[in-house]
Amino acid sequence: MELCGTSGVKLLRLAVAALAAGVTVGCGRTAPRVAAPPPAPPPPPEVSEVDLRSYRPNEAGAVMVIMYHHISAKKPNTDMNRTPEQFRKDLQDLYDRGYRPVTMREFAESKMDLPVGKSPVVLTFDDSYLTQFRYLDPGGLELDPDCAVGIMESFAQAHPDWKARATFFVLEGAANPPAFYQRGLTAQKFAYLIENGYEIGCHSLTHANFRRLSADAIQRQIGGAIRAIHEQAPNAEVTSLAIPYGNAPRDAKGKAACVAGAADGQDYRMSAVVMAAWRPTMATIGKVSAKPVFQGEMAAGDPKHIERILPDPRKAKQAGTLEYYLKYFDENPGMRYVSDGNPRVAAVPQGVASMVDEAKVTALGRRLQTYTLSARTIREPGAAAPSSGGR
Repeated sequence: MELCGTSGVKLLRLAVAALAAGVTVGCGRTAPRVAAPPPAPPPPPEVSEVDLRSYRPNEAGAVMVIMYHHISAKKPNTDMNRTPEQFRKDLQDLYDRGYRPVTMREFAESKMDLPVGKSPVVLTFDDSYLTQFRYLDPGGLELDPDCAVGIMESFAQAHPDWKARATFFVLEGAANPPAFYQRGLTAQKFAYLIENGYEIGCHSLTHANFRRLSADAIQRQIGGAIRAIHEQAPNAEVTSLAIPYGNAPRDAKGKAACVAGAADGQDYRMSAVVMAAWRPTMATIGKVSAKPVFQGEMAAGDPKHIERILPDPRKAKQAGTLEYYLKYFDENPGMRYVSDGNPRVAAVPQGVASMVDEAKVTALGRRLQTYTLSARTIREPGAAAPSSGGR
């Protein structure tokens, strides 16, 4: 059989050659070019053996979330107050031990950008008191060097590898005084916080006890508060909630309302739901179960139930305080979160790999890397705790 004056066999041979070359064959038609298969993707990046041996990263470890209220020289150092001098010492103590601040959102969403070998710490401030953020002049031009923001900014300037980061759980709207207690400056303060890397969180509309409220009432407390914040700062991304008094609802509907809902025309979805105290919280890439983590010493890494610790020099030997856990992590360095410095890898000791939820790691676009280099890694769940002063 002849096709366009060429035998079928010859045409077939030409067509095969043309498929590779993309040339015109028989009757003026052009054979389609066959695309070459894409190259295999490079293997996921790994943390080097040098860094593993040097820094012993553990991105499944525990994180301290510290709860502050007043920063005032007029009050003694208690669980609700820190003098400016003591707060500066807190920052220095944390810095010297290799901690670096992140926001609550960054911790809850496992999006912490830290140098290799450093550990995250979350500084939180409740109730938006004047001592947290104060201007010395009514025009808002001179920042009080002894307020919390002033101290953090000065510390960051003196320590370039320390970023001024914190989360402020504000009270704004309803019958509250304006957030940070300087009328006419609220919008300016919110803008300053957002522009400089701080986070504005929700602390409810009226500081109500959520344990006594219905799910609908909880949504009104949260939605109303966020709406009031947006009236001062329309671009504020409010994704962290600190439950007043730490009194979380007991029923499922109330707990769900703390995470997501709508009221007063305001939708919300929280990345973090935060309690008042009482322990460090494990990294949020971990599996969450009702079984206590490490014999109950640490809170599970549930972003919907993050626990905090209180600074209180009167109770330095009692679990629950900053003073206690600074010493605890000094004596148990393998228990704390240590960054691998690689945003595409989650490096953890082999002994706790089973605690990591690999689906969470994958969803973050990362690869889980495990290693066994030393007995000084994190204790396995159920293992006896090493002795620690005051325990």
